[in-house]
Parts: sequence; structure tokens; C-alpha cells
Amino acid sequence: MLFILSCTAATGGEYAILNARYPPVLDIFAVGNPQQKAKWKATPAIRVCASTEVPMYRVQQAVRYWKAAGYDFQDIRRDPFSTCMNARPGEIIITLPETGFADSHMASTRIYTHTETGDIVKAKICILPKHARKDRVLEHELGHALGWMHYRQKFHIMHPNWYLGGYDRSGIRK
Repeated sequence: MLFILSCTAATGGEYAILNARYPPVLDIFAVGNPQQKAKWKATPAIRVCASTEVPMYRVQQAVRYWKAAGYDFQDIRRDPFSTCMNARPGEIIITLPETGFADSHMASTRIYTHTETGDIVKAKICILPKHARKDRVLEHELGHALGWMHYRQKFHIMHPNWYLGGYDRSGIRK
């Protein structure tokens, strides 16, 4: 185990796997300023599995939020295949949760970091269809996919409680 951050973490080959669930089961959060656990070395692409029922306008809206904070993304595309589940190196995938995902969670994000460099290699956002259109959920999960930890500042995008969160992005600009 590498560490626990509102979730679980484990190693898998050359990647370390870091999970973040929203809302969290257990929460270790940044004190002071928001903290970024890892960063992308290359600009990630985004692949949206059609089965998630996440509208492309919501993905584009979430990407615009992070672009306004200075982050870049490659292309955003929808994957119509039912086998769409696993992230490839260089991408953030948005897919359905795996079995065992608690219905009380809106979404979860798993990032895979290179064991030697610590750079994010790929990320997987799992989201339930009923939360796909909800404000801030996708923006928050993209924040985790970019390496950001939970931050308990009221109205902040990375707040672990959806009801207390907001669109404040102070401290997370690139």
C-alpha cells in the first residue's frame, strides 16, 4: 500500500494506483492550501464511454472549467463500444463504476502514476448515470484526475462534500 486518501491505493506493475471517491468514505485532506499529489507529464486526452450517459456538453463544460485554471487537454471523444472500461496511457477515461461501487457515492477517480517518476500516466473516472448531469461532480472528478486532493474550504471545487462545495478554484491554478 502506498497511502490512503479518501480511498485505497495499491501498486500494479509499473504504475501506482490512487483512488478517490466522491463523497469520500474516509478523508485525509489538505490543510492550508490545496495540494496536488501528482501531475501529468504529457497533456491527457479524454475518452467518454457511451454507457455512462454523460452528455458531451457536460464533459466540455468541465474541461472549460479546468482550462480556465490553466490546464490543457487533448481531444475529447466518445467511445461507443461496450468494452470501454480501462484507461489507456495518456488518457482520462470516464466510465461506469465497477461492481461493488456503493450507491451512496456519486463518482470515484483512480489515477495511475509511474512508480519511478511519480507522473500521472492515466486516470479513470467512474460515475453513475444519475449523477452525470449534476453540477460540479465531473469538474471535481477531473480535479482528482489532475492529481488534486480534497480540500475542506467551503465552496471550493475540491471540497469532499458536494453540498458544501462550489466553483472556487483558489490555489489550484496551474
